[in-house]
Amino acid sequence: MAKFYVQSGSFRRVIEAETNRNAAMWAVQKAIEQVVPFADTHGDSIESTEQSPETPYAVLSGKVTISDQGFDRDDACEMSTLDAMTEWNHLVTTLNRLEKMHHRAA
Repeated sequence: MAKFYVQSGSFRRVIEAETNRNAAMWAVQKAIEQVVPFADTHGDSIESTEQSPETPYAVLSGKVTISDQGFDRDDACEMSTLDAMTEWNHLVTTLNRLEKMHHRAA
């Protein structure tokens, strides 16, 4: 996997992903996880997402910039945050459907 430097608003992280689009979707996931707890892969526990009062939440802006060279690059790829969130939502919805199909087949 490649290493991508992803930033949007106050969010700045180095993310390993297959593509820059996947890195943008992972940024959406990480931003959402700050406030919404997710069940683990077995669905039987919730990951704690509590922030300490001293740690501000990272907030995404209207675009996500992704580079394989570093932060604040003029040649970084840009993607609408709304597009990244839409793709993330499609992925989560598809995974939920597959999980339901798997449980029905078992």
